[in-house]
Amino acid sequence: MDSHAIYLSSMLMIDGTFGRSSTKIAVNELSGICSTTLNPALCFQALNSDPSTGGTDLKGLAQISIDLAKANATATASFMASVAGNATNRQLKVRYQSCAIYFNSSIGSLDGCTNSVSSGDFSGLQSEASAFLDGPVSCGDSFQGQPADPAHLSLTSVKLKNN
Repeated sequence: MDSHAIYLSSMLMIDGTFGRSSTKIAVNELSGICSTTLNPALCFQALNSDPSTGGTDLKGLAQISIDLAKANATATASFMASVAGNATNRQLKVRYQSCAIYFNSSIGSLDGCTNSVSSGDFSGLQSEASAFLDGPVSCGDSFQGQPADPAHLSLTSVKLKNN
């Protein structure tokens, strides 16, 4: 999530009346929105493939982005918890457990994003979206150095940040 929600919250904050937020999103606008993210092609593919994108406005697009990020973060947290349960190296086990905690915390931030979108608190959305990124960043940072990450969780963390 990511940069979608941060960008969307910035766009919505520019228009303090939120009048623009009720306008349906056209494909060319979606392309423009996604061009500002870390991975424009993935952003466009993910949002454009969601059937509700075509009939939604900026608030709806923000919620779709949040839902996609939450699904990815939930799957990543579950994967990390599973890997931690099977890890034989104590240091890696602690890292995996920490990453599961980081991602679960990030999921909480996404719940905050949903609340912010629902209430029209777009500065809150930006803050919660930024807090969401702390989990993937912290997880990735924990895998700097030895021992190596055989499950490649640091790559999973990078992928989630780019979504």
